[in-house]
Amino acid sequence: MLEKQLLLPIHQIDDETLDNFFPDNNLLLLNSLHKNFTFPEQQFFYIWGEQSSGKSHLLKAISNHFFLQQRPAIYVPLEKSCYFSPAVLENLEYQQLVCLDDLHTVIGNDEWELAIFDLFNRIKEIGKTLLLISANQSPTALPVKLPDLASRLRWGEIYQLTPLTDIQKIQVLQQHAKERGIELPDETSNFLLKRLERDMQTLLDALTQLDQASLQAQRKLTIPFVKEILKL
Repeated sequence: MLEKQLLLPIHQIDDETLDNFFPDNNLLLLNSLHKNFTFPEQQFFYIWGEQSSGKSHLLKAISNHFFLQQRPAIYVPLEKSCYFSPAVLENLEYQQLVCLDDLHTVIGNDEWELAIFDLFNRIKEIGKTLLLISANQSPTALPVKLPDLASRLRWGEIYQLTPLTDIQKIQVLQQHAKERGIELPDETSNFLLKRLERDMQTLLDALTQLDQASLQAQRKLTIPFVKEILKL
């Protein structure tokens, strides 16, 4: 039953898209991914970076890209693996896209490591699936127990996501605000960056809260209003 519950969020279209993924710092990765969307000559991509560097956003965005084209794809949030078993990986070699997000959260678990190793082999044998894996460390630094899995993680292309600069974070915030139909002035954006944790998830969560409050109060996102809503 828990495994079936996982399928509900996997097939929904999220807010993360390739259009609102900031591309400038990771053009080589994005270009290579696009080349393999239709016919995956390179089937395996390992994408790593620090927390809130955009790994989950990118994997969800690519999943959504496939969903909108009505192509079979699956996004598996491994950080929530306490709610499902490794059996969720069975038969995924018949999907056109498989995204395993936050691999590091299951590393050290014998069942999960073996299941992911087996999935690699099945995908390689069938030859039609694009497999994207994200983690917080490079494949050589990840403390993998199963040697064969450690070697599989280095089969394909490996990319480190480059974190956004503060200026880029402001551009992303303002783009998300524009998509919501609200204006986020430069001074308000700078204020948020100075007063909140600088990771994008925290900033975007704050924007969501401000968007709802702004809609209810019919007020613009001025610094006094932001202070009032976020208790800063």
